[in-house]
Amino acid sequence: MNLSFTKSLLLVLLSVLGWSCVDHTMPPTPALNTAWLDTWDAQKVLAIPKGKRPLPSTYLHGSYISYQLSLFRSGASYLVTKKALDDYGRDTLGYPDNTQFVMAKQEMDAMLQKTARNVAAIEIELGIPAGSWQGKTLSRIDISNPEALHVRLPSGNEMGANNLWLPGGKLPTGYSEAVIDRIPKDKYVESPL
Repeated sequence: MNLSFTKSLLLVLLSVLGWSCVDHTMPPTPALNTAWLDTWDAQKVLAIPKGKRPLPSTYLHGSYISYQLSLFRSGASYLVTKKALDDYGRDTLGYPDNTQFVMAKQEMDAMLQKTARNVAAIEIELGIPAGSWQGKTLSRIDISNPEALHVRLPSGNEMGANNLWLPGGKLPTGYSEAVIDRIPKDKYVESPL
């Protein structure tokens, strides 16, 4: 055998051996049911009145929080009625307490595809009370860099948190949610639904 062929064959065999010795499994996706610290659970957080709830880092493992926030690296989105934008303006979006609830952009894309943009189906998917958006023109707001707007898990103290809010960065229907600071006009894109 020629020496260069033998060296090449040896390199290929060593590469295959090296590849087979490495663990190529993905780490498990952190689940909310195993992310609670100490004696915490959703009911204990919800028993605390709005305005007095602790930060999620008080009751959730850091690895879970990091994973949830990583879902927003590709962007964040939310739906809003065009009337709300017309009434409150488009210069800065969000609540006066410097918060705005958002979902992961890729989840918004998937949800809109699943529902074929049907408003009744969207309400079901997002846990919006039936009929709330019927007959209203909706706009989609996309934020390409939510990290620049302090993306974080909601505490449940935000103005936009209602009686359907659940701790852990998940909507009641399972989609991921986070909160960002108010959004200046140059940090978002509005598009009609």
